[in-house]
Amino acid sequence: MKSVRKFGIVLISALLLASTLQSNVAQAGRKISPDVTSLGLLFKENSELGTMPSVLFAQGDVNVRESWLICEDLADKVCTDAPEMFGYTNWDICTDAITIACIAEIWAVDASGNRIAGQYVKTTPNDPRYIVKEIPSINLPQSTGMGAVWKLPGVINSAGKDTYFVAVQSIINQRKSPGTPVADIKLKLMDMTAGILPVEEISGEFQLTTANDTRNGLGAFGSNGRQRAPDGSACAATDLNACQAIREFPTGYRFGLTLRMGKKPEGWYHGRLYLPTISIKDWKSGAEISIEAEPVKVPSLDFLVPNAEIPQKIRDLLLTYESFGVSGDGVTATRITEMLSGPRALALVSGFVPSYKDKATTTDYYWSFKTLNYGYGQEESTRKCSDKTGNLAGLVTTNALAYAAGPPVFDKETSSLSYKVSSPHFEASGIEASGSYDLSLRSDVARCIYGFSKAPIRAEISITSSEGEKKVATTTVNEKNGWLYLSAKGFTFSTPLINVKLSQDAVVAERTKSIGKKSISITCVKGKTSKKVTGANPKCPPGYKKK
Repeated sequence: MKSVRKFGIVLISALLLASTLQSNVAQAGRKISPDVTSLGLLFKENSELGTMPSVLFAQGDVNVRESWLICEDLADKVCTDAPEMFGYTNWDICTDAITIACIAEIWAVDASGNRIAGQYVKTTPNDPRYIVKEIPSINLPQSTGMGAVWKLPGVINSAGKDTYFVAVQSIINQRKSPGTPVADIKLKLMDMTAGILPVEEISGEFQLTTANDTRNGLGAFGSNGRQRAPDGSACAATDLNACQAIREFPTGYRFGLTLRMGKKPEGWYHGRLYLPTISIKDWKSGAEISIEAEPVKVPSLDFLVPNAEIPQKIRDLLLTYESFGVSGDGVTATRITEMLSGPRALALVSGFVPSYKDKATTTDYYWSFKTLNYGYGQEESTRKCSDKTGNLAGLVTTNALAYAAGPPVFDKETSSLSYKVSSPHFEASGIEASGSYDLSLRSDVARCIYGFSKAPIRAEISITSSEGEKKVATTTVNEKNGWLYLSAKGFTFSTPLINVKLSQDAVVAERTKSIGKKSISITCVKGKTSKKVTGANPKCPPGYKKK
C-alpha cells in the first residue's frame, strides 16, 4: 500500500483496497433511483466511532461530495483553493500539554457503589502514521489513533475480558476565502460523538481504516468502514494484526467518562444512556465534563426488500429529498444509512414498518452521547434560555432507534416539553420492547423556559401513542446539584410522543414573590401543638388556628 502525508499525519492510501472491501464502503449523499432493485435500512448505533481516521477534506463544492478531496498537508493547493474545509478528529488521551480537547478518564461503578478506575492500555491503531500533533493556532486537536483500549479491572464483559474501547470524535469545519491557506484559519469543532464499547482483542490479518475520495475511484469521500472479526462481529477498531471485536456489557454496572475541552460546551447533548448524572467544572479556559450512566438497550435494523415491496410512504420520501447516506449505489441493492437522530430517520423507521414487521434485527446495549448542532431543532424560547447558560444546557437520551435529537420542543398551549421517538415495537428476540427516556436539564434553563422561581420544581411525564392512546410508564423526577433529572421507562413503541410538564406549587411561588417585603410572624395552634409561621402574608397550615 502507498503512504501519503495528511496535514501532519501519515495515513494509508485506499488506492489498493481489496475489491471485497470496496463493496462495504459507506458512501454519502447519493440519489436513490425509484427503480432501485431492492431497498432497506442499515440503522445501527455507534456507527461513527472507529470508522474514520483523523483527516481533512477540501470541499471544492460543498453541495457536490464527489468534489471533496483529501488534503495532503496544510499547504496543499487543493485545500488552499477550496472555499470550505471539512474533516474528522479523534481525541487523544489527556496530557498536561493538551489545550484543545482530550479524554481524561473512564471508570465503572458496581452495584455496591464501588468506583473502579480505568487503566489506559494502548491506542489503536497503535501506529505512528495515525498521529496528529495539536496545533493551537488553527484549533486542531491532538490525535493518536482512532481511540484507545482501557482496562476496567474486574468489570468482565461477555467475552470474559475487562477491556473496553473508548473513543471521542469531532467533525471539523470552516469556511474561508479561496486562496487562503489552512494555516491562516481557525477550525471549528462540531458534532462530537463519545462512546464506550466492551471489546475482545482478536489476532489475525486486518486492514487499517483509511479515508478515501474520488481519486481512489470510490465515488465520493468516505472510508473503508468498519471491519469484522472471523466470527462476524464488528471491530471497534483494527491494527494490521488485531481487531478489537465488540462484545456485550456486563450487567449491574454504571460507566463514566470525563472529557476536557478548551472551550465550554454549549447547547445540548443527546445519546444512548440510562439514568445519567452530569457534573461540570472549569478546566483551563474551558470545562471538564463528567457523565456517568448505565448502558441502554437499543434496537437496530438491517434489511432489504425488493422494489415491488417498498412502502408508498418511503417512495414519497425518496422524491422529497435529493440524497441519502447509503451503503450501495442507489440503483442496485441499497441500504439507507442516515443518522438516527433527526426527522428523516424518524420518517424512515415509521415508513418501513410493513417491511420489517415492527421487529428489530438485533438488540444490543450501548453507552454513548453526542453534541447537538448548536441551534438545531430548538424552539425559540428553549434556544434563548439555553443560550443564557453559557454552558451545557441539557442531555436527552432514549433507547428508541430513531429520535428527535434536539431539546424537547416547548408547547406554549400546554406549558410542556414534547419529544418524538420511533422504534420497532418488538426486540429481535420477539418480546415487546420497553422504552426509556431520560432528560437531564439544567435547573436554570427549566426555570427560564417556564418563568419559574427558585423554588423546587415538580414534573409530570406522559407518553402518548401515535393513535392517541396513553401509554403506561414509570416516571421519576429529581433535582440535584443544579440539574433537574426526569426519567420515564416501561412504555412501548412504535411512535410515541413524550411530554414533560413542569410546575410549582402556587403557595411556594407566591412566597418567592414576597421576598424583600416586610416579614410578619404569627403563632398557629392545633390542640397542644403550636407552630410559628413567618412571611409577608403568613397563614396557618390546614388544621391550625391563629392564636
